[in-house]
Amino acid sequence: MRGGGVEDALPRAAEILADIRERGDVALLEWSEQLDGERPESLRVSANAIAAAELEEAALKAVRRLAAAVAEFHAPQRPRDTAVEAFRGVRAERRFLPLDSVGVYVPGGRSPLASSLVMAVVPAKVAGVRRIAVAPPPPAEAVLATARELGVGEIYAVGGAQAIAALAYGTETVAPVDKIVGPGNRFVTAAKLLVSTRVGIDLPAGPSEVLVVADETADPAVCAADLLAQAEHGADSEAILVTTSARLAEAVRDLVDERIGIELVATLEEALARADEYAPEHLELLLADPEAAAALVRNAGSIFLGTTAVLGDYASGANHVLPTGGLARGAGGLGLEEFLKPVQYVRATREGLEGVRELVSALATLEGLPLHAAAVESRFVAA
Repeated sequence: MRGGGVEDALPRAAEILADIRERGDVALLEWSEQLDGERPESLRVSANAIAAAELEEAALKAVRRLAAAVAEFHAPQRPRDTAVEAFRGVRAERRFLPLDSVGVYVPGGRSPLASSLVMAVVPAKVAGVRRIAVAPPPPAEAVLATARELGVGEIYAVGGAQAIAALAYGTETVAPVDKIVGPGNRFVTAAKLLVSTRVGIDLPAGPSEVLVVADETADPAVCAADLLAQAEHGADSEAILVTTSARLAEAVRDLVDERIGIELVATLEEALARADEYAPEHLELLLADPEAAAALVRNAGSIFLGTTAVLGDYASGANHVLPTGGLARGAGGLGLEEFLKPVQYVRATREGLEGVRELVSALATLEGLPLHAAAVESRFVAA
């Protein structure tokens, strides 16, 4: 992961996971005190604290509008159940069922990312997930109030790799979940990767990224504003401008700080190839013809055609939990399907079984597994 140092974080994350798996709540409290600087009064946030959390009316309305938009965007994503009869009398189905339980990690730090909570909880509820547990470090009032608004009451006052350990393995206080979703820092990402042999995870979504491809038609102030907006997430965020215009590059350089990368290329094709190779979390196409350019790019978490990536954060309904570190080459962002699991159902009539009897026998013989053939043949032995 670019700039995330996930590989370097793996040993420490593994130490934390192993300790909490062995010692439960005691280790969870100790690691929280050591890493966060304070020991939670209790691991689970009380119902009274959730009920008392305050949110200004304007913010509450914004949360409701965002939640409605996210629900509207994700509801049509439900995959279609399918059923076929590839052999007469043998019917195979694939049905999508909601997960029983999901753990949602909400990044802490300087900003209470209530919007990230919405991005994970709303699709889970649309999918029909029965139990949603949230870990927001520390549990800021804005996050608690948002969780209450979304109908979530299971919240734990822990963060970091220790929260991932508790959600994956369970402790005396925290019941384990079936899947963990949500972005986080390099230790959270490392912990998610390590526990993925035990529970499902969505994707390693780490520090924020934006790559802006712009030509001479772009406004320097707009480019600078969009680059700085994503860099605002933290020192490990990446914000890069790739442009064909020396004039634009120079103008943007005067408006941003040293955190922002600026690359000058000869052609638009070269700029788009750079974007496709980089595979950013957010890709902005601030071009004379962004639609045509978008057709040439395959690798990005979200592509913003002539507009700002901030819309993806707050005001489009599209999910902003997206792959980072180049993982957009092989993965997409959080969607409804992350909260569903396909289950296959197979049934056969006696005539159907008779029809594939010879096929099963031939394949079992080919693979040297005679008992496979015997399992089918046993159904034709006279009672």
